[in-house]
Amino acid sequence: MTNTPESVNLSDVSSRKVDTELLNELRDLFARAEDQKERYDFTWNGKAKAYFEAATPTTKTLRPQPEESYIYADDDYTEKVNTFNDSENLFITGDNLYALKLLQESYLGKIDMIYIDPPYNTGKDFVYRDNFKSTQKDTDVAEGSVDEDGNRLVKNEKNSGRYHSDWLSMMYPRLKLARNLLSDSGVIFVSIDDNEQANLKLLMDEVFGEANFVAEISWRRTDNQPNLGNFARVSEYIFVYAKNYPIVNLGRLPLSESALKEYRYKDSYAGKFRRGILLDKTRGRHSYPVTTKGGNVLNGPWMITEDKMREMDERGEIYWTNGGDEQPYKKIYLKDSKGAIPNDFWGIDYGTNQRASLEVESLFEKRVFDFPKPVSLLQSLISIGAPAKNAIVVDFFAGSGSVAHSVMQLNKEDDGNRKFIVATLDEPAPEDSEARKAGYQTIDQISRERIRRAAKKLGDTSGFRALKVDKTGLKEDVFKTAGELKQENLQLDVDNQADARSDYDLLYDVLVDGALEYNRQIATETISNESIIKYDYLGELSGVIAYFGDNLTNELTREIAKLKPLIAVFKESTFNKSSDKVNVLEQFRVISPETKVKVI
Repeated sequence: MTNTPESVNLSDVSSRKVDTELLNELRDLFARAEDQKERYDFTWNGKAKAYFEAATPTTKTLRPQPEESYIYADDDYTEKVNTFNDSENLFITGDNLYALKLLQESYLGKIDMIYIDPPYNTGKDFVYRDNFKSTQKDTDVAEGSVDEDGNRLVKNEKNSGRYHSDWLSMMYPRLKLARNLLSDSGVIFVSIDDNEQANLKLLMDEVFGEANFVAEISWRRTDNQPNLGNFARVSEYIFVYAKNYPIVNLGRLPLSESALKEYRYKDSYAGKFRRGILLDKTRGRHSYPVTTKGGNVLNGPWMITEDKMREMDERGEIYWTNGGDEQPYKKIYLKDSKGAIPNDFWGIDYGTNQRASLEVESLFEKRVFDFPKPVSLLQSLISIGAPAKNAIVVDFFAGSGSVAHSVMQLNKEDDGNRKFIVATLDEPAPEDSEARKAGYQTIDQISRERIRRAAKKLGDTSGFRALKVDKTGLKEDVFKTAGELKQENLQLDVDNQADARSDYDLLYDVLVDGALEYNRQIATETISNESIIKYDYLGELSGVIAYFGDNLTNELTREIAKLKPLIAVFKESTFNKSSDKVNVLEQFRVISPETKVKVI
């Protein structure tokens, strides 16, 4: 060992005890910072792909299911009434990403309220896996990502490196599409628990904007408190966001029992009332003497002017106390109450998971669904988010159909006419479940049956129109260019339809293509011995009239033209030659020039 200290060259970086690779990364970071300002950003692996997933249009369509669109007419749940033609409620089966895309143009800015109860990402439940390309299907099936029918639910294990990312990528495009549907005064409610509460808040801030945050409701979800672990988790959360907070249209809740007890006074003028202060030393701005009924003189400060005080007293709108402490109070009548402003902590009086399970069990007489939401909770949310009695409420994670049930319940109580649009995947019920034992193969079957049974119990006859997300009915050759088609196949493609589609199937292809709403009234009529469909037809220059038969005569064409619909639709295979099509167009030009004629 030497007494001479080691010489250190301070200008030689390599001689220092530092990580040179880290130092080089820091140099690059600072170099980039010179060119780009640093800013806060919420991102995850797969965000860009999720963004483009929302922006990518779908080639899917909606296929009517009249056989599923019934409600019960008897107490034995056997006699059925089909509500497909008349109902304004929609029940959509299929991947909700496609369902949202198919709703985009038809319901853009028309939805008053959205409520969703998405997968909580507990590590045990399932999330949608998006972006399955047809070339990957065999691999996906082999790996268990999808089954032979293309079902897209996958288990999201907590030990996965993309545990949070996969959930966010699933939610992001759906929330972006959902926002488009909301009216400017609309509102969305999203249920969640601790697993993704923090990430969901950031995601909602990004999609809806921090300025449109309304509230985070903490709801006690359980009647019991488990005596396990260090903390008993008894709460879930409901995020509330507006499309445009300054003009959001929120309702109020019914007064609580304690609030109703405050209306303990009564007069013959308008019934029950409570007292409201008029003399206030901190908020009163008017000073003048007031003589009580007993002759005492009181001075302000009063919260109203002297003239206003006199007018109210003459109309009997002031309540005078007796005895030594004579005071005037404003009468606040129960009949004038608009309800209670909601707060952000909801206890078990709004319902619990246990009570929600019993609600479903009482309808089916067995437990066919796990973890539904209570009707009382959702009914309260709908009272806030959809106070207008003709509002449209959407739920695209419909589960057991709790939102539809709650809409019907609230309509019964306040004589409303709210409509629901709900969507759920035809996810298989577990093999050994009570649902399977009862004959329900998929979740959408349970959901529709719950709506039917709840409607029967409530006396609700509004029904629903069942639709299913399906592949387009057009042949693949329709999407090919002229150079890709072979001469010998041209004759086979006169009819564009790939398979045997019903008239209603063809009608909904037209509605989807034309961005028309899907829940308008349908009627069938016979003209010149041929059946035609009238959709939302209320007279001249309204609705759609469709003829999908093969016997389009001049007489039938003229009779349809005389009805002067907004849109007239015919099938390509109806026309034997081009001159027939020209003849139809000419007749409409003469009889109903404002009608748009379509051929599919």
